[in-house]
Amino acid sequence: MGNLVNREHEACERFRDALDALPVGGNARRSAEAWREELPVAEARHLDACANCRTALEEFAETRAALAGMSVVQPGPWFTVRVMAAIASKEREEESREGVWVSVRRLAPRMVVLSALLLILGGSWAMQERNRELANRGGNGGDMVFDSSSSPTWYDDGMGAVLEVRP
Repeated sequence: MGNLVNREHEACERFRDALDALPVGGNARRSAEAWREELPVAEARHLDACANCRTALEEFAETRAALAGMSVVQPGPWFTVRVMAAIASKEREEESREGVWVSVRRLAPRMVVLSALLLILGGSWAMQERNRELANRGGNGGDMVFDSSSSPTWYDDGMGAVLEVRP
Protein backbone atom coordinates (compact mmCIF):
# COMPACT_ATOMS: atom_id res chain seq x y z
CA MET A 1 0.00 0.00 0.00
CA GLY A 2 2.80 2.42 0.92
CA ASN A 3 4.64 1.68 -2.32
CA LEU A 4 1.52 2.55 -4.35
CA VAL A 5 1.15 5.87 -2.50
CA ASN A 6 4.82 6.69 -3.17
CA ARG A 7 4.40 5.96 -6.90
CA GLU A 8 1.31 8.17 -7.09
CA HIS A 9 3.12 10.96 -5.24
CA GLU A 10 6.11 10.66 -7.60
CA ALA A 11 3.77 10.77 -10.62
CA CYS A 12 2.17 13.96 -9.27
CA GLU A 13 5.62 15.48 -8.72
CA ARG A 14 6.63 14.64 -12.30
CA PHE A 15 3.37 16.18 -13.55
CA ARG A 16 4.00 19.42 -11.67
CA ASP A 17 7.58 19.49 -12.95
CA ALA A 18 6.22 19.09 -16.50
CA LEU A 19 3.88 22.04 -15.90
CA ASP A 20 6.82 24.15 -14.75
CA ALA A 21 8.75 23.17 -17.88
CA LEU A 22 6.06 24.44 -20.27
CA PRO A 23 7.21 27.49 -22.24
CA VAL A 24 6.53 30.90 -20.72
CA GLY A 25 6.39 32.87 -23.96
CA GLY A 26 3.21 33.11 -26.01
CA ASN A 27 0.85 33.08 -23.05
CA ALA A 28 -2.26 33.48 -25.16
CA ARG A 29 -5.48 32.66 -23.37
CA ARG A 30 -5.55 28.90 -23.64
CA SER A 31 -7.74 26.30 -22.01
CA ALA A 32 -6.50 23.52 -19.79
CA GLU A 33 -7.05 21.07 -22.68
CA ALA A 34 -4.79 23.14 -24.94
CA TRP A 35 -2.05 23.06 -22.29
CA ARG A 36 -2.63 19.31 -21.84
CA GLU A 37 -1.65 18.75 -25.47
CA GLU A 38 1.79 20.22 -24.77
CA LEU A 39 2.47 17.85 -21.87
CA PRO A 40 4.48 14.65 -22.33
CA VAL A 41 2.35 11.54 -22.94
CA ALA A 42 2.95 9.97 -19.50
CA GLU A 43 1.87 13.14 -17.65
CA ALA A 44 -1.18 13.56 -19.90
CA ARG A 45 -2.22 9.98 -19.06
CA HIS A 46 -1.67 10.70 -15.37
CA LEU A 47 -4.37 13.41 -15.57
CA ASP A 48 -7.04 10.78 -16.25
CA ALA A 49 -6.38 9.12 -12.88
CA CYS A 50 -5.54 12.09 -10.64
CA ALA A 51 -8.12 14.71 -9.64
CA ASN A 52 -5.52 16.82 -7.82
CA CYS A 53 -3.40 17.15 -10.96
CA ARG A 54 -6.48 18.03 -13.05
CA THR A 55 -7.17 20.82 -10.56
CA ALA A 56 -3.52 21.90 -10.78
CA LEU A 57 -3.78 22.03 -14.61
CA GLU A 58 -6.96 24.14 -14.38
CA GLU A 59 -5.25 26.57 -11.98
CA PHE A 60 -2.18 26.63 -14.21
CA ALA A 61 -4.32 27.53 -17.25
CA GLU A 62 -6.12 30.29 -15.29
CA THR A 63 -2.81 31.73 -14.06
CA ARG A 64 -1.26 31.71 -17.52
CA ALA A 65 -4.40 33.36 -18.95
CA ALA A 66 -4.22 36.09 -16.29
CA LEU A 67 -0.56 36.72 -17.14
CA ALA A 68 -1.13 36.60 -20.91
CA GLY A 69 -1.00 40.36 -21.39
CA MET A 70 2.22 40.83 -19.46
CA SER A 71 5.60 40.78 -21.07
CA VAL A 72 8.39 38.76 -19.54
CA VAL A 73 11.47 40.84 -18.81
CA GLN A 74 14.73 39.11 -18.00
CA PRO A 75 16.91 41.06 -15.56
CA GLY A 76 20.34 42.12 -16.71
CA PRO A 77 23.55 40.55 -15.41
CA TRP A 78 24.12 43.31 -12.82
CA PHE A 79 20.54 43.50 -11.53
CA THR A 80 21.20 41.59 -8.31
CA VAL A 81 24.37 43.55 -7.59
CA ARG A 82 22.55 46.86 -8.01
CA VAL A 83 19.62 45.78 -5.83
CA MET A 84 21.92 44.56 -3.03
CA ALA A 85 23.95 47.79 -3.22
CA ALA A 86 20.74 49.83 -2.92
CA ILE A 87 19.67 47.78 0.12
CA ALA A 88 23.07 48.24 1.80
CA SER A 89 22.98 51.98 1.08
CA LYS A 90 19.51 52.27 2.61
CA GLU A 91 20.63 50.38 5.74
CA ARG A 92 23.66 52.66 6.16
CA GLU A 93 21.43 55.71 5.76
CA GLU A 94 19.05 54.47 8.45
CA GLU A 95 21.94 53.70 10.81
CA SER A 96 23.39 57.17 10.36
CA ARG A 97 20.01 58.75 11.13
CA GLU A 98 19.47 56.70 14.26
CA GLY A 99 23.06 57.15 15.47
CA VAL A 100 23.84 55.79 18.92
CA TRP A 101 20.50 54.08 19.39
CA VAL A 102 21.34 51.40 16.83
CA SER A 103 24.36 50.42 18.93
CA VAL A 104 22.29 50.43 22.10
CA ARG A 105 19.66 48.24 20.48
CA ARG A 106 22.31 45.79 19.33
CA LEU A 107 23.96 45.68 22.77
CA ALA A 108 20.74 45.41 24.79
CA PRO A 109 20.50 41.58 24.78
CA ARG A 110 24.14 41.28 25.84
CA MET A 111 23.61 43.80 28.63
CA VAL A 112 20.61 41.83 29.91
CA VAL A 113 22.66 38.63 30.06
CA LEU A 114 25.56 40.42 31.75
CA SER A 115 23.23 42.01 34.33
CA ALA A 116 21.61 38.67 35.13
CA LEU A 117 25.04 37.06 35.52
CA LEU A 118 26.20 39.85 37.84
CA LEU A 119 23.04 39.52 39.94
CA ILE A 120 23.55 35.78 40.30
CA LEU A 121 27.24 36.14 41.18
CA GLY A 122 26.61 39.05 43.55
CA GLY A 123 23.78 37.19 45.27
CA SER A 124 25.93 34.09 45.69
CA TRP A 125 28.78 36.15 47.10
CA ALA A 126 26.44 37.93 49.56
CA MET A 127 25.01 34.59 50.73
CA GLN A 128 28.53 33.24 51.35
CA GLU A 129 29.52 36.38 53.25
CA ARG A 130 26.38 36.11 55.39
CA ASN A 131 27.08 32.44 56.13
CA ARG A 132 30.70 33.26 57.07
CA GLU A 133 29.52 36.05 59.35
CA LEU A 134 27.09 33.70 61.10
CA ALA A 135 29.77 31.06 61.47
CA ASN A 136 32.21 33.58 62.96
CA ARG A 137 29.60 34.77 65.47
CA GLY A 138 29.06 31.25 66.66
CA GLY A 139 25.86 30.60 64.82
CA ASN A 140 24.73 27.21 63.63
CA GLY A 141 27.53 26.80 61.11
CA GLY A 142 25.97 28.93 58.41
CA ASP A 143 23.23 26.49 57.43
CA MET A 144 20.43 28.99 57.95
CA VAL A 145 19.88 32.05 55.83
CA PHE A 146 18.28 34.05 58.63
CA ASP A 147 19.79 34.40 62.05
CA SER A 148 17.27 33.15 64.61
CA SER A 149 19.43 34.06 67.62
CA SER A 150 18.98 37.81 67.31
CA SER A 151 15.58 39.43 67.58
CA PRO A 152 14.37 41.61 64.71
CA THR A 153 13.58 45.24 65.34
CA TRP A 154 10.41 46.75 63.92
CA TYR A 155 9.95 50.45 63.38
CA ASP A 156 6.57 52.08 63.69
CA ASP A 157 6.46 54.89 61.12
CA GLY A 158 3.45 56.61 62.62
CA MET A 159 4.76 56.88 66.16
CA GLY A 160 8.47 56.84 65.56
CA ALA A 161 8.86 54.30 68.35
CA VAL A 162 10.97 51.19 68.13
CA LEU A 163 9.32 47.88 68.94
CA GLU A 164 11.43 44.89 69.79
CA VAL A 165 9.97 41.44 69.23
CA ARG A 166 11.40 38.75 71.46
CA PRO A 167 10.52 35.09 71.28
